[in-house]
Formats: sequence, structure tokens, C-alpha cells
Amino acid sequence: MELKPDMERAQHVFAQWLDAGTKIGFVLLVISFALYLSGLLPPQVPLAELPKLWGLPLAKFVATAGAPTGWQWLALASCGDYFNYFGIVLLASIVMAAYLRVLPLLAQHDRNFAIIAALEIVVLLAAASGLLNSFGGGSP
Repeated sequence: MELKPDMERAQHVFAQWLDAGTKIGFVLLVISFALYLSGLLPPQVPLAELPKLWGLPLAKFVATAGAPTGWQWLALASCGDYFNYFGIVLLASIVMAAYLRVLPLLAQHDRNFAIIAALEIVVLLAAASGLLNSFGGGSP
């Protein structure tokens, strides 16, 4: 299937954003893991305590470890074991950012693709917000 030049441009821009975002996210993950291992950012849960907590049911783990749920991890972002969430969030949101970037290009040249991209953005935002947990009895 041959794409129109404008759609090829949108596809290329989307791929560039994915490529750059995954590379930045990977570097951020490596740096945050190194900071965690080095102890420069002390963890919320001491490393020696983790084996005792791994086998606990989720609710008991959250209560015992003082672990945040949802976006509450932002309050603990200065802790080594939660700082790495920035890289995870970047990797999880790069697709949405790429869709946002190409949406204007799609809207100019193919309304159907633009609608699909906009719906993808809405679904990703709803999932990230935790809104969908209320429908499926998700975790706390």
C-alpha cells in the first residue's frame, strides 16, 4: 500500500518522536537506576526490607511499605526507588506525545486517521488518569 507524501511525512514524524522518546526514556531509566544503586537518592523502602515485602498481598504491601498508589508516587519522587518512575512515565506516554505531534498533520490530510489518533489520545489519557480503574475494580 502506497501512502500519500503527506501521510508518509506524518508516519516519519511519528517514528522520529517514538525513537527519540524511547532513547531518552532508556537513558533516564539507566541514570535513575544508577542513582538508586549508588545510594545518592535514598530509597523509601530499604533494599534489605524488600524480600520480606515481595510475598505480601497488594493491600498489605502498600500499608507495610508506605507505598503510594496511582500518581501519589510524585510525592516520593526524591526517593531512589520512586525516582525511576519518571523514565517509566516517559516511556508510557511517548506514544501519546507522538500522536499529539502528528494530529495536526493528520487533520490536514486524512480526517479518519485524525479521528483515530484523537481517540487514542483520549483513551491513553483516561488510562493514565486512573479513571478506568473505577470500571474494572482496579487496584487501590
